[in-house]
Amino acid sequence: MDVPELLLQFFESLPLRDLISATHVCQQWRALVPRIDSPTRLRLLGLSFCNVTSPHPISLSVRISYVEKIETKYSVVIPEPYRTILTEWPSSQPPPGMHWPHAVRFHASGFCYCARQNNETPDICLCGEKDDVREMALTMFEDVFRLIVKDGVVPVGEHKQCASWELFDKPLRLHTPEQNAQTMRFIKAQPSAAVEWKGKWAYLKFSTLQLSRYHVHTPDEDGISQASDGTFVLILDGPSRGQIHAWSSGGDTWYDGFEAEDFWEWNYSEWDAASTSAFYGIE
Repeated sequence: MDVPELLLQFFESLPLRDLISATHVCQQWRALVPRIDSPTRLRLLGLSFCNVTSPHPISLSVRISYVEKIETKYSVVIPEPYRTILTEWPSSQPPPGMHWPHAVRFHASGFCYCARQNNETPDICLCGEKDDVREMALTMFEDVFRLIVKDGVVPVGEHKQCASWELFDKPLRLHTPEQNAQTMRFIKAQPSAAVEWKGKWAYLKFSTLQLSRYHVHTPDEDGISQASDGTFVLILDGPSRGQIHAWSSGGDTWYDGFEAEDFWEWNYSEWDAASTSAFYGIE
């Protein structure tokens, strides 16, 4: 085995911070590092040379403590690439194009992102009283489930069924053809053994990790305004592990749509807390 191969084996075991340092040692090392078999670290390595400024920096040590807390308390392993981004990205600033999720910010500084409009006392934060890992459910009527899984038909228009609007015709997130196709894909990807039946209602349950709050609403016209409000979560189990989906703040069975295939693809727009509070009349 020659020296480059030995070096490559050595580089394979290095965390991101050490890989960045290795690229500055000499030209040979700089050429070898990109050959390691670690797509996540290589992508982060390319981003590490870009400048980014975030108003919400979080140190590496705090992010590592967050991961340790989640994985120890709930006996789970956070999916990649999110785990490596949290535990190896050396800067307190998030990688370019990303953000540190609100759940991590709460761990770091007590940042509140709960749905205060649902709290008995809206001026009190209840983030600390809720689990970071929660079971979320997607529910649908029997006829809707069978139309989706057996016939592959979107239950809208002439195929509309009882309560199918809750998943396929509910603005602001669940109504476009693109989102409906993603909802169909999500449901059909789940194994039949995972479906729980309660009477004529089908339940698909998912272990999820809380990420960040979202809220969007339309302008108030004649006293009417539509809104979508909830939390983006990371799926922790099953064939959809690693995907990011939304659940409405109305409850853990109110699915609100697909968001991203993984943490890389998540194009998050920062939640406007002030606008949300104003919408609900919270001071």
